[in-house]
Amino acid sequence: MKIVKKVINIIIDILIVLILLVSALILTITLSTSEDTGAPNVFGYTLNTIQSKSMEPMFYKGDLIIGKNTTPDSKYEKGDIVIYSTTQDDEKGNPQFLLVCHRIVEVDAKNGTYLTKGDNNEIDDGGTVGWLSSKDIVGIYQTKDYEGIKLSGFGSVFDYLQSFWGFFFVIVLPMIIFFIYELIKVIINLMAYSREKALVAANEAAKSAQLSEEQKQRAIEEYLASQQAKADAKPTDGEKSE
Repeated sequence: MKIVKKVINIIIDILIVLILLVSALILTITLSTSEDTGAPNVFGYTLNTIQSKSMEPMFYKGDLIIGKNTTPDSKYEKGDIVIYSTTQDDEKGNPQFLLVCHRIVEVDAKNGTYLTKGDNNEIDDGGTVGWLSSKDIVGIYQTKDYEGIKLSGFGSVFDYLQSFWGFFFVIVLPMIIFFIYELIKVIINLMAYSREKALVAANEAAKSAQLSEEQKQRAIEEYLASQQAKADAKPTDGEKSE
């Protein structure tokens, strides 16, 4: 039974550490997200979830890619896969930043602009976002000198964790449950300590009471012995008549 409890405690401790690490990562990404581009900068890297099928078969919807952040004066070449920032209206009509990962298909060296296209798209991005400048490009995934990291399917998980309910159910709720569990353990330990302390006090009181009974018995025996000695010391009637 003790082994089972120990294993359960180890598993719980591991889960707590994992939850703390994930929550710390989400907090870091949230705090490091640029207000101008919506791109996170975590120690020089950006995390981006693929939201469409435009780059299949290289990327699939729901993949998580890790690219390197770039500066507004960076230069790119044809064939580079870059991450650029654009805006898209949400369901309520409010503009939201959207990070897109596409390949550069044309370079205008004179104007310092770039035309991108999704590998799986029939047309380029000229009719939607137009030609991009270096300040529009926030990161690179693939160049002749750099290759990013792709985590298949993790993008959907990452987006869910960043949502309100995802963060609540995966991070906040388990932490509340673990807190209650640890609080119950503390209360049980305190109750067990109190019972043990009361048991020790009871044993000491019993010993003291037993010692007092022995003392009383000894006092009674001494009293009877003294009375017997006095009785033996009194003269008999025959002795008085003499």
